[in-house]
Amino acid sequence: MIGLVEKKQRGEQLSEAEITRAIADFHSGKAPDYQMAALLMAIYFQGLTPQETTFLTRALLNSGERWDLPAAYHPILDKHSTGGVGDKTTLLLVPMLAAAGFKVPKMSGRGLAHTGGTIDKLESIPGLRTELSQEEARRQLAEVGCLIISQSERLVPAEKKLYALRDATGTVSQQGLIISSILSKKLASGATHIVIDVKHGSGAFFKREGEAYEFAELFVGIAKQFKPSVAAVVTNMEHPLGYAVGNALEVAEVLGILRDRDTDNEVSLLCMKLGAVLLKLAGKTGNEEEGEELLAETISDGSAADKFRSLVSAQGGDLAAFAREIAIIEEKVQRVEVKAPLSGHLVGIDALSIGQFCHRRGAGRTRKDEAVNPWVGIVLRKKTGDTVLADEVLAEAYVPLDDDPNLAQTEVLSAVSIGDKPAPKRLISTVICA
Repeated sequence: MIGLVEKKQRGEQLSEAEITRAIADFHSGKAPDYQMAALLMAIYFQGLTPQETTFLTRALLNSGERWDLPAAYHPILDKHSTGGVGDKTTLLLVPMLAAAGFKVPKMSGRGLAHTGGTIDKLESIPGLRTELSQEEARRQLAEVGCLIISQSERLVPAEKKLYALRDATGTVSQQGLIISSILSKKLASGATHIVIDVKHGSGAFFKREGEAYEFAELFVGIAKQFKPSVAAVVTNMEHPLGYAVGNALEVAEVLGILRDRDTDNEVSLLCMKLGAVLLKLAGKTGNEEEGEELLAETISDGSAADKFRSLVSAQGGDLAAFAREIAIIEEKVQRVEVKAPLSGHLVGIDALSIGQFCHRRGAGRTRKDEAVNPWVGIVLRKKTGDTVLADEVLAEAYVPLDDDPNLAQTEVLSAVSIGDKPAPKRLISTVICA
């Protein structure tokens, strides 16, 4: 391992055999963590070539089992997001696709930033299990058509171990490591068609649209070396997605979209776009407009809501109990109204500031072993471009009972800009297909 560290420190390319051996030795324990940490740091500063990223993806993939799903299930659809503030698309898109008749085995993660990840959000539903055996997962996929579970110990176990070390060494942000992490998990779960939502803006990993576009192109290019078809959609994360930010609050928003059959919510619109790209990629529609119409119908006819209830029930969740908990949320946290200091138009709501506000109050975590508070967060009552009147409620902050409400108001208002009506910003920037 030391020889590989020194080679990468010199900026030389590692061979497939060298990368395969390094991952195998690290996974087995033959190579100690401190040696892999040194290699990660060398990679962080010297980078990975597309070829090295391909080798690393394959090595991680081969460290564990793969789901070998029946050919009759094809196309098997999956999605991934690079993350943002209020990003609840998985909770809505998975049942939409399943309601349209497609198999969607979704493996998701917990959050390490502003708010929780998809698994944290789902686990705010009482009783819901996200750790299923492979037998349970296969049965649910056959009977329900979809699932949302956490990473199995048997699928890409080397990736899980490597990610923990990346987190500890501050090397999470290296792009080759990001791509190999995402792609190895998607390949192991048996997907035949994958869409990745690459976000840019204040609340995203990529701050500039150009950076997001470059990453999307790199991801799609490397994915061509493997069997699944992959597309990327570059989207805007300057402001929070939808109205709710926070684990249980985001679940409640998705339930509201499904209950009200709301196809105009920007979460619905983004899910329709992501799903339409997938369906066109899989050859199931002739164009994206056809796919968007098909998926919108799953919301408007209630079939996506039925599928979400089936998914939750199959994984042990109790939506009636969740509704009761939401009804008494103010026994768990205090609700603080944030009012507009003047009249005008809402020019912007800074996604990063809102995310950090929620994180400081326990909606997210800094370390993987930390718990999250599922009840804290923010519900926006106004969105960018809306007209606001002085003293009108802009948002409701749900903060711990011992939190200073005046401080909460001040922090939320610091994320808000009121002025002349802003020019509209596109939610979706571009689509990149293999």
